[in-house]
Amino acid sequence: MIEYDSSSIKNLIQKDSKDLDSADELSGFRSKFVIEDPDLIYLDGNSLGRLPIKTSELVKEIVSEQWGDRLIRSWNERWLEDTTRIGDKIGLVVGAKPGEVVIADSTSVCLYKAAVSALLSDQKRSVILTDDQNFPSDIQVLRAAASAVSKDHEVVLIESNKAEDPVDVLLEAIDETVALVSLSQVSYRSGWCWDLSLISQKAHQVGAKVLWDLSHSVGVVPIDLRRDGIDLAVGCTYKYLNGGPGAPAFMYVSENCKELINPIAGWYGSEDPFGFDPDCQPDRDNRRFLTGTPPLISTLLIEPGVDLVIEAGVESIRSKSVALSEKFLFKVRQTLLTLGFEIASPLDEKNRGSHVSLSHSSALAIGQSLINEQSTIPDVRPPDLVRFGFAPLYTTFSEVEECVNRIKTVIEGGGVSRWENSNPLVP
Repeated sequence: MIEYDSSSIKNLIQKDSKDLDSADELSGFRSKFVIEDPDLIYLDGNSLGRLPIKTSELVKEIVSEQWGDRLIRSWNERWLEDTTRIGDKIGLVVGAKPGEVVIADSTSVCLYKAAVSALLSDQKRSVILTDDQNFPSDIQVLRAAASAVSKDHEVVLIESNKAEDPVDVLLEAIDETVALVSLSQVSYRSGWCWDLSLISQKAHQVGAKVLWDLSHSVGVVPIDLRRDGIDLAVGCTYKYLNGGPGAPAFMYVSENCKELINPIAGWYGSEDPFGFDPDCQPDRDNRRFLTGTPPLISTLLIEPGVDLVIEAGVESIRSKSVALSEKFLFKVRQTLLTLGFEIASPLDEKNRGSHVSLSHSSALAIGQSLINEQSTIPDVRPPDLVRFGFAPLYTTFSEVEECVNRIKTVIEGGGVSRWENSNPLVP
């Protein structure tokens, strides 16, 4: 077994990739995913995780038996409990108590609910603080939440991208005017990883609440929401949790935020949903943040991926994640920095999630050449970033090393010129 820690990382990254794969304690998990093409290097699990084999099997059982045979009887037989049960499993991954995590809507809708509820709880403050590296949809949602509460509320973006020390810039901006600090724990562009505890402590010192988007960190970065005193969090399930495209997101509301109300109330979040009483009070636990009928099939398909993360353990996943990214960076320095690339992610692994971004003026063409000519799937974020996501449950060290070789082939083999006019809808 390989020990992935800072004291051994320098020696580790110089070892042969095949030897690292042989000693990898998580190597057995790769066989639990559908991998049709062994030559395909898939480094886009930070956008959409691979399909677990159990999920593929579960689809048939849900459709043919739970829906096809049992029909509406499945509500009483299992569906009513399944949604809560799977939410509690995600709670194990993020350090929440049973009942504090609910599977609800899309990430954006969950974020809106959480933000509006926080703003309504203290209307004496008017500022939502975020940063310019937050996911664009998050910024749009936060602006919508601010305008929904009052014309006096505003979203303030700090410029963390160009800051030498973004932590100090953010901490300085958190003052008594701030109602809510809302950030993505891991930046979708650079992979910068915020310290949940540090930021949350400062927010609480001035009386503000915190709302974290865990979409790029859940399942691959250790998270303990209760230990770190987090008020609110949301996150998607289709990246490192491998829940499938469009899988519903989850919402965490701390037990200490019982005063918060769901701004989009609906029948499924009421105390007695099947009483069909329009005057029914909201549920007393976090199910009050549910609104309409949950998307049952896609909700149920989240569970196999979450089970794999729990089985592997997030600490072990994180250790391998660091090792994979350090191996990648080692090869990049050796091979790509003289070919017009720059490293656009933090070099210190403590400040980095599980993807590494490289900047290049021909990023889109490089991405398309890798996909179409080199059987390698990263993704591109305009105008100049190519992102490489490392999903430790199925990414190997050999893939990481071979990926760098294929990037070099793209540059030296004319791939940029062949794809420079390509403009795919999904880059």
